[in-house]
Amino acid sequence: MRKKILIIGIICGLLTQSIVAFAADVDAKIKTQLIKKLDEAPVTQCKDYLVPLFDLELKDFLQYLDTTFQNKSSNSSLTNTAIARYQDYKSTLEGLFSRLDINDPKNQDYVTASAAYDLCANLLNVYYSTGKKMMIDHIKQTAATKNTSVLLEKYQAINSKLRDLNTVIAQMFGYFSTFKDIFPGFVEQCLTSG
Repeated sequence: MRKKILIIGIICGLLTQSIVAFAADVDAKIKTQLIKKLDEAPVTQCKDYLVPLFDLELKDFLQYLDTTFQNKSSNSSLTNTAIARYQDYKSTLEGLFSRLDINDPKNQDYVTASAAYDLCANLLNVYYSTGKKMMIDHIKQTAATKNTSVLLEKYQAINSKLRDLNTVIAQMFGYFSTFKDIFPGFVEQCLTSG
């Protein structure tokens, strides 16, 4: 029976890895297509291609946070790597945004192109702040969870010690009761005050 459960567990693990790898491959293909379309489109259509690209980058960043903070290490050590990854996230978004060229001949109306460029610049800032907020929230949440688990472990250790103490006290009471039964008159005759 155990072998069957182990085999089923291994198969499920392999399938999960395959699905994750497949999803990452699909995301990479989608990114490549969106970047190509962004490069070919006028600035007035930047929102149509940047939003899905920014969404994919944000998704990758959040997946990184999830996997990183599942680690049992303290949040202070993990926070530095999360901040470094956030800087990479920002750089990637900036790289995507820098592909926009307001002076490209495809842009027929400079005023409309400029307005679209400003809108996409605002979107960039929104995605910066969203990523930062989610990172901070994730750090706070996992720190609270880890602190709670540390406290729970300490309470369980204290509870275990109290259980052991209770057992020792019960044994001592049993010894005294046995001693009293064996020597019923010992305490009254041998112990006197004064």
